[in-house]
Amino acid sequence: MFKTPKCIAGMLVRISFGLSLVFVGVVHYMDVASFRVIASDGLGQLAPLGMLWAYIMPGLMIIGGVLLVIGMYMDIAAWAAGLALGSIPAGMLLKSITGGVSLSDTMPAAINGFIWLLVFLWVIKCASCCSKGMSMCGTGECGCGDGHKK
Repeated sequence: MFKTPKCIAGMLVRISFGLSLVFVGVVHYMDVASFRVIASDGLGQLAPLGMLWAYIMPGLMIIGGVLLVIGMYMDIAAWAAGLALGSIPAGMLLKSITGGVSLSDTMPAAINGFIWLLVFLWVIKCASCCSKGMSMCGTGECGCGDGHKK
């Protein structure tokens, strides 16, 4: 299945990225009290939603990361990891609206979140090229398994 350098590299990046998501999720749960404060601080009246999200987001990171590592249920992996990662820049920038936090304070974390999202997008694209049941490695083509070249 993994016969080309592109597929081998894609598999290794998928596993590395998945493990990174798992580790970040575990670290957030290990210090959930601090993370809860970080997630809710600056959200104004939406702070209770931030506190709740501080418990949900690490779980989504762990679920998405584990599924990426094992290369199964990629649609669920994409939803879980994508929701967790997508909430970071959106939540950080929301703090500038709801809590009056300076944009210069929230922008670095938002940009960091966007970098994670770009890597996530690339990992999902590579995973769809070389995953089980959609192996196009032998043909040198990369698609979504539906016969359309991308």
